[in-house]
Amino acid sequence: MKRRLTIFALLASLAACGVPADPPRDEALAAEPTPLTAAHLADLIAADGAAHTVAVLTGPADPTGLDPIFAGIATGDAAWLSVVPSLRPVVGGVYADGLADALARALPMQPSGVLTALQASGGASPRICRATGDPDMIAAVEGVADPALRDVRTDCLAFLRGQ
Repeated sequence: MKRRLTIFALLASLAACGVPADPPRDEALAAEPTPLTAAHLADLIAADGAAHTVAVLTGPADPTGLDPIFAGIATGDAAWLSVVPSLRPVVGGVYADGLADALARALPMQPSGVLTALQASGGASPRICRATGDPDMIAAVEGVADPALRDVRTDCLAFLRGQ
């Protein structure tokens, strides 16, 4: 009898040292971060302000936190372009360069959307409307017929043409 109790105690202690079971599927999924969307970014900006949101996204834990945002803006997607007027005034240095690069990449794909974002956030800039001499880029911006964008369109075209 004593032998059985000893064996039982030994088996119980071995079972306690076994490989832990996988967490339930819902917990495993909850632990994975979800990609930041334009809508989520807009919500963060509305709740905490653009300056605070940018500070958090560029903090020491992950100084590349704006890279996915710049990638989204570079697609010319309207939802991403809609956050530009909030971001543009509060980013500086390398982050301002990243935003300008993203807007410059989006310009030939979505000239009206980019010009709208520029108009709402300080106007055209030679960092965005770069004098590349690219006839396709110039044609894309020339194709924007919205009278409300006339001034920013004219300024952007002047920069694109190196004037």
